[in-house]
Amino acid sequence: MACLVNQTTNNNTNNFNGTILGLLKRIDKMQKEAVGLDQAGSCNTCIFAPAFNTKPIAVYTCNGLLTVNTTPLAEAEAVNVFRVENILNDETVVLRLITVIDDVYTCTLNTITMKISCICAIQCFDSINCTLCNQVNA
Repeated sequence: MACLVNQTTNNNTNNFNGTILGLLKRIDKMQKEAVGLDQAGSCNTCIFAPAFNTKPIAVYTCNGLLTVNTTPLAEAEAVNVFRVENILNDETVVLRLITVIDDVYTCTLNTITMKISCICAIQCFDSINCTLCNQVNA
């Protein structure tokens, strides 16, 4: 089943306020500033990790809450919390999987890529700290 989401943007001003894309861009920008990523995507200020560098989100499609397995194995853990990792051409978003065990959030090395037009809603959670410097260059 395809998502039919109208994400109208004003191409003359690039005003994405109030849209899913706009929210994803704001989260992405805040996180990259908190982590201290340079233009090439490598860490340049990771010696001093900020207290909060990740805004965990839940993603809802027209089929409900997005849930992804951490591995293709049958006993894989199901994850429904993500970190915005990158936005590609205003059309797709790379999401890092975050596991939540006993209220402890852990960013994994696994990511997924999805079309932004298939996102119907986003739920934001309290900011957390993910150790990403070693993962970014991995």
